[in-house]
Amino acid sequence: MIITRRRMLAGTLAAPAVVASANLASAAPERTLKLTHPFRLSADDGGDMRDRLCREFAAAVGTRSKGELAVEIVSDFTVRDTVGIFSSLRKGTIDLSLYPISDAGKEFPELDIGLMPGLVTSYRQGAAWKASAVGRAFSAALADRGIVILSFIWLAGGMASRSHPIVNPEDAKGLKIRSGHHQMDEVLHAVGAITSPVRTNVLHASMQSGTLDAAITSSTSLMGFGLETVAKERDHRPKP
Repeated sequence: MIITRRRMLAGTLAAPAVVASANLASAAPERTLKLTHPFRLSADDGGDMRDRLCREFAAAVGTRSKGELAVEIVSDFTVRDTVGIFSSLRKGTIDLSLYPISDAGKEFPELDIGLMPGLVTSYRQGAAWKASAVGRAFSAALADRGIVILSFIWLAGGMASRSHPIVNPEDAKGLKIRSGHHQMDEVLHAVGAITSPVRTNVLHASMQSGTLDAAITSSTSLMGFGLETVAKERDHRPKP
């Protein structure tokens, strides 16, 4: 089995993508590749969907390589140092990651395109990127930095609020919100919101304690961290 000498990254754009380090040439029989991701490990019967995707990927690698390659999955969820994961991929100290591409946007601004507000409005549009001109240009920009995309994975995002529903821009005024991305921070500042750089793995605790009023994150994180348990429930049925 031949693997090119480029780092591979398994990850998403608007969410994570599977990416890989470029130093995967001449894989020896029974070689183990290290896949590090910033999500909670899952059990066989459930858990974080992104970790389950990694486990499916590992199983497929073992099958298709006929045992020549194995994939060891490691979670960096506690620290959730996504910048460190990307740096390690570029250096070749880890081989693979399911990675939120835009988390590396501060170092490489081109990568912000995966999470620019309002740019991608549907799964169909996001999935079409892979074979489109913009997708090819994006892949080339990553390749120049030693990263190869193995798979695009697109996840929807949303907002959970502990005070009131946030539907229109003016609804966010005066609230302390974690957006997860500096470009979305600019949008929120423009409508009078206060932003906070809270990490995903402490979103639930921050909203429960009241240090955050609302949070924007991916659909998998909204479910995986149980944010519905700290979000405001509203009955929108007509009153008698």
